[in-house]
Amino acid sequence: MVQGSGSHAVHKCLLVVDSWGKLPDGFFYGVPSVVGSACTASVHGQEAPDLGIKESSVPSFVSPFFPSDNDTSAQSQREGAGPRLIQGFANVNINLSVQYSTCIPDACSDLELMTSVNKALDGLKEATVKCQTLDEKPQFTGADIAFITFLSIMLALLVSGTAVDVFLRVAKSSPTATGVRFLLPFSVYTNLEKMFHITTEIRPGIISCLSGMRVLSMTWVILGHQYIFDLVFSHNYFYVKERTGSLLFQVIFNATVSTDSFFFLSGLLVSYGVLKEVKRTGRLNIIMYIIHRLIRLTPPIAVVTLFMATIARFLPSGPMTSTVDFLYNICSDNWWTDVLYINNFLALDPTTDQLTDCLGQCWYTAVDTQLYLVAPLVLLPLALYPSRGKILLFVVTIVSFIVPAAVIYAGDLPPGSISGGAEFIDSTAYQIQVYYTPWCRMSAYIIGIWTGYIIFNQGSKKLELSPLQVMTGWTVATFSALCVLLGMWSYNQILASYYYDPVTQVLYGGLHRGVWCISLAWVVLACHFGYGGVVNAFLSHPSWQPLSRLTYCMFLVAFPAQFILISNIKELVYFTHVNEIIQTCGTIFISIILAVLLSLIAEAPILGLEKMIFKRPGRGDDKPKTTPTCNGKQGQDNLGFSEETGETADLRQEKEKVPEVETLQESNGIESPPQQHPEKTQTTLL
Repeated sequence: MVQGSGSHAVHKCLLVVDSWGKLPDGFFYGVPSVVGSACTASVHGQEAPDLGIKESSVPSFVSPFFPSDNDTSAQSQREGAGPRLIQGFANVNINLSVQYSTCIPDACSDLELMTSVNKALDGLKEATVKCQTLDEKPQFTGADIAFITFLSIMLALLVSGTAVDVFLRVAKSSPTATGVRFLLPFSVYTNLEKMFHITTEIRPGIISCLSGMRVLSMTWVILGHQYIFDLVFSHNYFYVKERTGSLLFQVIFNATVSTDSFFFLSGLLVSYGVLKEVKRTGRLNIIMYIIHRLIRLTPPIAVVTLFMATIARFLPSGPMTSTVDFLYNICSDNWWTDVLYINNFLALDPTTDQLTDCLGQCWYTAVDTQLYLVAPLVLLPLALYPSRGKILLFVVTIVSFIVPAAVIYAGDLPPGSISGGAEFIDSTAYQIQVYYTPWCRMSAYIIGIWTGYIIFNQGSKKLELSPLQVMTGWTVATFSALCVLLGMWSYNQILASYYYDPVTQVLYGGLHRGVWCISLAWVVLACHFGYGGVVNAFLSHPSWQPLSRLTYCMFLVAFPAQFILISNIKELVYFTHVNEIIQTCGTIFISIILAVLLSLIAEAPILGLEKMIFKRPGRGDDKPKTTPTCNGKQGQDNLGFSEETGETADLRQEKEKVPEVETLQESNGIESPPQQHPEKTQTTLL
């Protein structure tokens, strides 16, 4: 079968055999896949004449289950193949949790491999096959070429904008031509300067603890996703139950409350900004309120979606590439759902439980946008008619707790997001009916609105609390947060069998997200009004500021990066907590780099152009600065979770020569007026 003689022929034979997928050690610990990881190492770069594999010898060489040479259908697949390089990956999906990967000569067809495995299974399962050929030249589509062209144009604009910016800085002059002026927002130099600027002084009107809260919540999201990916492709799957059964592991299994933290922050900042704008001008520009939101959030989402729908499929290699191909097909068909912010209603197919959303993490941006659009219905009465507005807000708050409890009870759903559980648990129904719906997630947003209203109503006045009140507040907040975080321990276990207690369904299901955000509200209020102590010192540390500005772009790129990284594995992951922490650190590092690139391409330039095109109230003269420097700049907050544009406030030329501080700029493009008594204010909204 293999032409050659002596040890050289034996060596070549061993190279080929070594490239096959084999049962690894620890199979009885739950290996879900047999990955032909040696395919690249063993046969890549070898030439067919040296290996001497002939097409007629393939069936008996590859597997005893292949059809014989008398099988005309299989023979027709090989006609004209000739001696070729052994370089074909083939993945055989036997069922949801079992996959066999092997390396076969590319003269063999996927039909032959599928026929072979089906014969081996003897009708117990029907195999599906996905083949990949090493060194296969990518076939670019029109969409691929269009996206590459777009990236090339953006690169040219970034280079041009940076060159013009540097020239104007050196020449200490201002742009004279209108066209040149519109290149400045693309300057990499200025945008990086804003992005990584750190302000150490206390600035009036800033809630500085939000920076640390944002970064920690984003890290929590990435860590939770990393555990999910590695659990699916773990080498020791049966051992996972033992590693994840502890009480403290609920920090990972119940990490979905981290998204409620972002809903809370969003509601807080929208509330605070809208109330200040209505107080200053007596009205709210609804059109700009909506337009600015779309301008801020849509371009980065569109770029990431188009990337996943085009050239992302060329990045992975190896036996797991079919996972990215699956997502590529979804993105090609359903990219528009993410851009239109309706993907939370179309994320899962209720009949097949199959994913139908391109950017699975963007259900959050859809729900947040939907809540953002209806927020003025509560905020305007609160601003114009405070007494009646508070009554309305109380009613909406009560409804926000009742609705998820009623939906969970009526549908007999889990009281929360279940990461484990037995097979009969309908976690998909919970995702569709509760987790992805704005009416079941609005309690966190409403608590944020209450917090923003309290901060706005308090203004620059000191909030007087006794030591007993402070101690009670911290104790209750800590105990409540721990109850939410650890309260699902008996349910949230891998392969756990149980039935839900209706009281638990109603109380935990309806209250836990709002209670979690009430705890966060205390943290924010205590830190903002001087009762945070070491917690405020940690969350408000200036070192959080650069990463805080990148959390939105990190949110968009981290999940696709994890998906692509896991699709490149050649060996299954051995699940340990240390390995998960190490991989999460690597993912965060990669996500930061990708977030910077995404911000430079699709976020910072758009915000700069918007500032030039739409003159915003309270900003004074919108002319570009002659020599932009780091002094006086507060950084550009690129935070999708935080409803703020974060551009640096222009220096207002007033008689007192007092610069206008950087205050909250909500998604309608508004900005708060300058403070009359900066020395009495506490902090700014980052």
